[in-house]
Amino acid sequence: MRVSERVCLLLNALFPGRKRTGRTSPRSYSEAEYRWARGSLALHAPHIDLNGKTVLDAGCGLGGKTVFYAEHGCASIVGVDIDENHVRYAADFATSRNVSNASFVRADLGALPFEPDTFDFVVLNDVVEHLRKPILTRALEECRRVICTGGRIFLEFPPWASPDAAHLYDYIHIPWCHLLFSPETLVNVTQRMNPEPRYGKLSVIEHFQELNQITVEEFLGLVRALDFRVINFEIRMIRNLKVLKYVPVLSKYLISRAVAVLSK
Repeated sequence: MRVSERVCLLLNALFPGRKRTGRTSPRSYSEAEYRWARGSLALHAPHIDLNGKTVLDAGCGLGGKTVFYAEHGCASIVGVDIDENHVRYAADFATSRNVSNASFVRADLGALPFEPDTFDFVVLNDVVEHLRKPILTRALEECRRVICTGGRIFLEFPPWASPDAAHLYDYIHIPWCHLLFSPETLVNVTQRMNPEPRYGKLSVIEHFQELNQITVEEFLGLVRALDFRVINFEIRMIRNLKVLKYVPVLSKYLISRAVAVLSK
């Protein structure tokens, strides 16, 4: 074991672990996403009202949030994910909850299989940071294409300087671990922690390795370059302490989420 890995493991032992977030099975992950959905909606209040709306959940994962939105007012909602297994598990979860107004499609967010002006809303929950930047550009363009005039795109993501941006928090509890240790060290340490296979260790590592390391400044530059109308943009600080925005130099490291509402 390398020195950096030993240091990481020792430091990790000093930080309290979180309760597992539900990656032990596809069903448990869908249920975890379902629980998280209420908080995701709350981030966009008062700009979102699902009642009677046609909605696209872009990058729907295992469908938990899609099903929650379907049960909370959508006329209809389509979940899209590039992973065919995710789509299958999402459909199974919707069936288990007797949800009839949700459907799921396997598709690339950079080439959505929908006509222009199809949806009132597009939702991107924790998707922005997972797409390579050229793909992210195309995905945002596609999301704009498929919303109706007056439609909205709702998104949220943790910028790269955020304490939990590495998405390794089930196993490595060190805040800003991605800024303190190399990717190789973090992957090796995670592999040593013996979590469950597909929806434990492997998916966490895959998610970490695909992160595009996007910052707030890069995201806002992309929004400007694509000429979106910004209805709302805000940064949420850790523990929702707004005063942290004014901490010199360190404020960008204290951001929890970037939250935006965009339109044509």
